[in-house]
Amino acid sequence: MKPERYVFVCTNSRPEGHPRGSCMGRGGADVLQQFRDLQGEKGLTNFKAVATGCLEPCMAGPSIVVHPDNVWYGGVTVDDVERIIDEHLVGGRPVEFLVLDDDAFDGAQRGPKEAPPTASI
Repeated sequence: MKPERYVFVCTNSRPEGHPRGSCMGRGGADVLQQFRDLQGEKGLTNFKAVATGCLEPCMAGPSIVVHPDNVWYGGVTVDDVERIIDEHLVGGRPVEFLVLDDDAFDGAQRGPKEAPPTASI
């Protein structure tokens, strides 16, 4: 079955101390593996997680783009992956707190974000 979406995960690596850093140094490989592991555990075939080189918003890494949705995520951690799968890749709703804005492509510094608190019922 042909996937509906591709999840491109930056695994670009730069030397330690490079001013732009790298997605690999910020956990890109672990994020990619978590996509693959959870996809298998959940038995999903609607997307394919793919390692890629530099996606450009280096300071916001690890960076991810979901194609063909053109949704860019930054500061993604292993703990964010299941939420991206469940809400975006299955549910069709991007995970807004991880979505990169235009500033991320202009070299703005950005680290991992924390999820907003969930409402208690």
